[in-house]
Amino acid sequence: MSGNSIYLASPLGFSPENRDYLGRVKNCLAGFGYSIFDPWQQNQFDGEIARARALTDVAGQVAAFRRLAAGIGRVNEEGIRAATLVFAILDGAELDSGTASEVGFGAALGKSCYGLRTDLRDSGDFAGVPINLQVLHFIERSGGRLFRSIGEIVLP
Repeated sequence: MSGNSIYLASPLGFSPENRDYLGRVKNCLAGFGYSIFDPWQQNQFDGEIARARALTDVAGQVAAFRRLAAGIGRVNEEGIRAATLVFAILDGAELDSGTASEVGFGAALGKSCYGLRTDLRDSGDFAGVPINLQVLHFIERSGGRLFRSIGEIVLP
């Protein structure tokens, strides 16, 4: 990645039903002139994942998935390090742990972090706190902001 870039953290790749929503968010972000690193579009591991799933030896399959997890984690870490900022989709009854980790890591690196929570339910620790207090703290401390709709998103 070069120039202004966003690392897009989200659990949305786990379900193909979320592609339209993810696409709408990406179109909005791109409209601010950013290139987007979406970990769900890193297809370099697809073949390895298919081969690991096909293994009938449980120990071999577990070992293959451990190697894959390390490789995927490395690529995502590099994506966060190279990004100008981190943008996280934070919908759901509970925040996705991987997405929360990516926000925390980005904030620790000094990246501005932003979040989007369109879910009407608060999942925070106290009334009026829409998400986990620590994730909200990292977003706000980094100079970022939590948005409640795609239409609210404003980026520098």
